[in-house]
Amino acid sequence: MVKLQYYCYYLILSSLLLGISPKPVSGQQLLLEYTATVDSTVALSYMVQNKEGKILGKLNADKQIPSASIIKIPLLFYLMEKVEKNELDLRETYELRKSDKVGGSGELQFIPDGNLITYAYLASEMIRISDNTATNILIRKVGLKPFQEWLITNGYKATQLNRFMMDFDAITKGHQNYTSAAEMNKLLLSLLNEKSLNKGSTLQVLEWMENCEDNSALPNLLPEGVAIAHKTGTLEYVRGDAGIIFGKQPIVVTVFIAHYSNLMNADSIIAEIARLAYLDFVE
Repeated sequence: MVKLQYYCYYLILSSLLLGISPKPVSGQQLLLEYTATVDSTVALSYMVQNKEGKILGKLNADKQIPSASIIKIPLLFYLMEKVEKNELDLRETYELRKSDKVGGSGELQFIPDGNLITYAYLASEMIRISDNTATNILIRKVGLKPFQEWLITNGYKATQLNRFMMDFDAITKGHQNYTSAAEMNKLLLSLLNEKSLNKGSTLQVLEWMENCEDNSALPNLLPEGVAIAHKTGTLEYVRGDAGIIFGKQPIVVTVFIAHYSNLMNADSIIAEIARLAYLDFVE
């Protein structure tokens, strides 16, 4: 970031000394210049698009990457499609069992067995605090294989749900969940333009995503008061965030960082990409 600032100052100063007006730097160019300063050992992929789907910036956007908890976004879409078809009622309750509980993110693992929980609450917690127990219950409700078939039918090739949350045995056997920046943007654009769900379901999904409590990545450097609907994902080797940043011209942004040195460093890169994208394409 520091190198980029010095570079911009140098261009402006040189232009002034020569008595010419500096040419405006495009948002895409600023993103490319910033990402060029990122440590080469970091594997970075991102995509920025406007509401119409025009690509405003991208890098390795089609690369398939372990999805971490970002896979919970398409799962939520599939769940809401079931609701629209009257195949599932969000008011219906589920009786929590000991066998449901897994570690990692979430509070349901600490709730007493036998508690009745609505599917609406499970969906909300899956996004709000990335609750893994809630996610696994929902996967079993809609079916892992039917969900994977839904992804394929809708043209999602990189995005795959091949295991439950916290299933380390599956991971050791090579079963991983995947997605890409391009496919997450495709999904979010369909939400933004109300092409995947009806208006009521769209508003509900946006509300849940706006309540995501992990604001250390995409939202972190955005101006105060800027609305964003997003979902983060974290593994030891991957950090990602995908969302819709609202404003005069809403944009869809997905960023993945792999092989990062530490989580704070990964978050700072994601946040800076979101900040540049907002300043150049939304304001």
